[in-house]
Amino acid sequence: RSEENLNQIDSIRPAGWTLLALSAGLAVYFCAWTFKNRNHRILRASQPMFMQLICLGVFIMALTIIPLSIDDSIASPEGCSIACMAIPWLCAIGFSVTFTALHGKLWRIH
Repeated sequence: RSEENLNQIDSIRPAGWTLLALSAGLAVYFCAWTFKNRNHRILRASQPMFMQLICLGVFIMALTIIPLSIDDSIASPEGCSIACMAIPWLCAIGFSVTFTALHGKLWRIH
């Protein structure tokens, strides 16, 4: 008798967590780098406040990987439903923050 395929993501979950660590880590690094060098002439011209908002939006979008990695092998059906509802919220909020900052940055330039 063959096992039922539950479409669980156990085999690719480590790849997702690796991408999460890379994306979130780089967002935090670049946000800290921007803060540290915010008084540099070139960085001041690049509007560091908007650059940090872009990093925040990317960080929030990267957090979408956490609920994407949840399936019924590690959570209850209620936990899976909560994770499923969190995915569009995290992605939309992160996207909105990122592109609002980009649009505001362009608006100030022109």
